[in-house]
Amino acid sequence: MTDKIMIAFKSIGKNKNRNFLTMLGIIIGIASVICILAIGDGFAHTVTKGMGNHNTRNKVILQWQPTSDYNTDGGFTQNDASALAKIPGVDHVKLASSVTEAGAKVTYRTKKTSIGLNKQPKHLKLIKGTYFTMTGASNGIYISEDLAQKLFKENALNRLITVNGTVFVVQGIYRISNMNYRPDAYVAKTTFKQLFASQISRDQAKLYVQADANKKQIGKTAVKRMKQMGEEKKTGKYSVSHPDQISKQFTRILNDITYFIAFIAGISLLIAGIGVMNVMYITVSERRKEIGIRRAFGATSSDIRNQFLIESVVLCVIGGIIGIIIGYLFVSIINAFLPFKAIITPYALILSLSVSTAVGLIFGFIPSNKAAKSELVGLLKEE
Repeated sequence: MTDKIMIAFKSIGKNKNRNFLTMLGIIIGIASVICILAIGDGFAHTVTKGMGNHNTRNKVILQWQPTSDYNTDGGFTQNDASALAKIPGVDHVKLASSVTEAGAKVTYRTKKTSIGLNKQPKHLKLIKGTYFTMTGASNGIYISEDLAQKLFKENALNRLITVNGTVFVVQGIYRISNMNYRPDAYVAKTTFKQLFASQISRDQAKLYVQADANKKQIGKTAVKRMKQMGEEKKTGKYSVSHPDQISKQFTRILNDITYFIAFIAGISLLIAGIGVMNVMYITVSERRKEIGIRRAFGATSSDIRNQFLIESVVLCVIGGIIGIIIGYLFVSIINAFLPFKAIITPYALILSLSVSTAVGLIFGFIPSNKAAKSELVGLLKEE
């Protein structure tokens, strides 16, 4: 096998220009597939990361949804949590909210607008101002660039604004990218808890279950108990939430779209395969003397077929490797302009090499088979 591969490299090296032009279609096709898969995988990773990583291994999440748009203040109460904690297999219950930000009215002189507001995160990249952790009931506030443009014509730093009747000082301005959602403003955690947290309804009950508990059965029992005993059962409905399933389903849809587009781009490999078949026919015609000599010295039809088939595969694999390198370079350039980072996964590399090999096998088989079936008498007569 090693000898045949070396012979294949020597044969390809004898006609460098012709073989490079033949590989060009493979190179362009593989590079296109690499770029498309990298962009698709990067986009899916960014979106699913923004949706959050839900660890539901040891818990069941119960969701309350209002039956009317006017009944949005309901949810789970402490009495509901106590009732759920008594279900066999449940260790403890925590109440939470699917919406972590509060709505507020902002006023600056005669300008008014509605915003979404949340407690200060651990890290926040500012475009203006200096970021620091606000402690206690601080009256500092960080606002988005869009909100600053709505309220102020000039520099917004150290300006006073009113949020739901409370005066705040603008400490910094941050930018909201297209791929990462952020609210319009952040305040200190203590301030948020004192002034705004009451607006957020506890519409989730997280049931932390024991290791040997049946999560599916606990979920059914919890929903049934809330329908009977829930304090907000008349204004809403209860169900088991599956955040991981939603995230996985969304990722699956994005991947399907990416693979479909990559398949369309990969059609160019079909044209490249025809070029490979054509050049292999030419190679077989030019080397009929070599085929005759090898047959005369005892080479079998299988030996001849395998030799030319290996040359076809080597030609396509070389083109595939060059295509991967060029694709990687293109992705590095594209990342400088994308709002997210395109990712080249090992799966994309394996798929590209597999496709290159398959093109060599499929489109090299017919010319190789023709060389294998050449009659020794005919070959010698030509000489």
